[in-house]
Amino acid sequence: MTRPRSRAWSAAAALLAAVAFTSVPASADPPPAAAAPTATSDPPAAADPTATSDPPAAADPTATGDPPAAAAPTATSDPPDSDSVEVLVVTASATPRPLDELPGTIDIVSRDEIELRRDLEVADALRAVTGLYLGQPGGRGGRASLYLRGLDPNQTIVMLDGIRVNDPNNNRGGSFDLTTLDVESIERIEIVRGPLSSVHGADAMAGAVNILTRGGRGPDAAGLEVSGGRYGQYRAVASLRGERGPLDAALSGGWVDTGTPESESRARSGHAALSLGARLPGDGDLRGTFRYLNADLEAFPDDSGGVESAVFRTLEERDVEEITAGLRYEQAPTEWLAVALSGSYYRRQEHRTSPGVAPGVRDPVGIPAEVTDDLLDRYTFRARGTAALGAGFSFVLGGDVYHEDGRSDSLLAFGSGFTLPNSFDLERVVGGPFAELHYGSAFGFTAEAAVRVDFTDESGIDPQVMPRVGASYRLPWVPVEVHGAWGQGFKLPSFFALGNPTVGNPDLDPERSVGFDAGLRAFAWEDRIRASVAYFQTTVKDQIDFEEGPPPRLVNRSEVRARGVEFALSAAPHETVDLSGGFTFTDTDIRGTDEELRNRPRWRGQVAAAWRPLETLRLSLTALFVGSLLDSSIPTGDVRLDAYTRVDFATSWDFCEFATLTFAVDNLLDQDYEEAVGFPSPGVNPRVGIVIRY
Repeated sequence: MTRPRSRAWSAAAALLAAVAFTSVPASADPPPAAAAPTATSDPPAAADPTATSDPPAAADPTATGDPPAAAAPTATSDPPDSDSVEVLVVTASATPRPLDELPGTIDIVSRDEIELRRDLEVADALRAVTGLYLGQPGGRGGRASLYLRGLDPNQTIVMLDGIRVNDPNNNRGGSFDLTTLDVESIERIEIVRGPLSSVHGADAMAGAVNILTRGGRGPDAAGLEVSGGRYGQYRAVASLRGERGPLDAALSGGWVDTGTPESESRARSGHAALSLGARLPGDGDLRGTFRYLNADLEAFPDDSGGVESAVFRTLEERDVEEITAGLRYEQAPTEWLAVALSGSYYRRQEHRTSPGVAPGVRDPVGIPAEVTDDLLDRYTFRARGTAALGAGFSFVLGGDVYHEDGRSDSLLAFGSGFTLPNSFDLERVVGGPFAELHYGSAFGFTAEAAVRVDFTDESGIDPQVMPRVGASYRLPWVPVEVHGAWGQGFKLPSFFALGNPTVGNPDLDPERSVGFDAGLRAFAWEDRIRASVAYFQTTVKDQIDFEEGPPPRLVNRSEVRARGVEFALSAAPHETVDLSGGFTFTDTDIRGTDEELRNRPRWRGQVAAAWRPLETLRLSLTALFVGSLLDSSIPTGDVRLDAYTRVDFATSWDFCEFATLTFAVDNLLDQDYEEAVGFPSPGVNPRVGIVIRY
């Protein structure tokens, strides 16, 4: 089944022909900031008070390779002087900008934090982020989904080095499964909250998550890490990086087996990543990256009731293969002009065998057994330029386009040997131009305005115009900054929603969001104490929802509103101690109904402490509180899950110049809780490892 095309793409192609000529904003020096020990709302940047504004050839936010940020200390390299490097955020706007000059609400999870907590996968690294709830039914073998500010997982764009990795083939509406991402090659993770389609186009209704990997620039380094723990889990990863003259390279890879905890889920995966870069004459830069992953995942199916209530005791098995490749070229021909070109390829293939779900309280029919082979190919091209206009103004103009081809070959198996094909085959082209105007003053005021127009060759879908504005002002008489942002987002219906023969609907309209946030950031004790508070509200229209029928199908019918408050605090009372914490209150409702959205805790909070009693010894303690939430499964119907508090501990000791012993305990207090009905959390989970570096 191929959706008919319209002539809309011809107009988009003409607009994309105008590629930008650019340089970076001339703006005021950012205020100095202290290093953040843990992920908190608007984390402090490791900024030099005398640092200059963005370099002319700063990295494209859709590019790959070394992110333009302070490199965090790792187990395989010596830590740099964090006070000498400015953090540039590549996800919040079309061109990289200093963190303290951005008006939105942004979190950065650094490499330093990941290693301090001994996180194993990206899902672990995101659990303590303000404004974000992460659920993973079945543990590491189950799908990991993030809910940003109370919106659905498929309404947040997820990127790997700026490469879109959302999967429109899956039955979750196009979300990305974070289970498959190991942290070994990750430099940092940027989380931008609020509608961001003015920058990234489709899928950025709630915000954006950009996972940035390490390149080879800096001192030569090699490392090997081996660890193991309860339930038969083990992990072995290795990395090698360095540079010679204008060339640099980074290579990493590893194997992970999570063992089999009480939930009976299991994940086994192997991955490899390569980054190659070259500095070119005239402030030019060329970088290419490649990533490969293969994972075997086992867990009870969604809605099955898990290990406690599932009638069918056979596990769902998934074999996932992913390939991500990117190439970026940047050049700054003059001091006021810079251009950037990038292209990428993403491929995801999944073979899934599911036993189905037996009839139960919520559904008298249940879900049939299924054998499915999904394949997604996506090609993306992006061009962007920035011009410094003087007097603190800069202008960005560019465009991007991507072609995605999705196929699902599926066979449903019912009782008595009856089978039913459930396949679809769709493709589309999406893209358009974007523009941004930035202003930065010497008296602490910054502002930005952006607009993007997206076209698609799918018939019946009009061009999507997505604006965004924002501003921030640092008060001159008190160390307080006021900020606010407003924007719109949209999401095209997924291939599954359009083409699935059982529940798909080819006449679905795009979902749209409009949202704003406003808040304060306060600084004290030479920025060793930072606090922030923000109010947010996002409304989603034409939400795609399931209508039971008959016949059952997906329709546009719901309007969802999410609003709440985010608070974060970080402090460094001593050079060896870092403290942080935060909480999020989120109220979500489906307008015009009494229904409650699933998997949305109203309250979330976290506190963290890091202590370095010796130069060679580091300790970390993190507590995560999640309020009660509504969930449902077919055998049980609706169930309200209890609130819980989970405490994790980690430590590392450099017992010699080239080796470190690590020890971590997940769920230190052996808290009994569920993230989904029937899927008990793993109990206390100790892990021990050794890191060897050269």
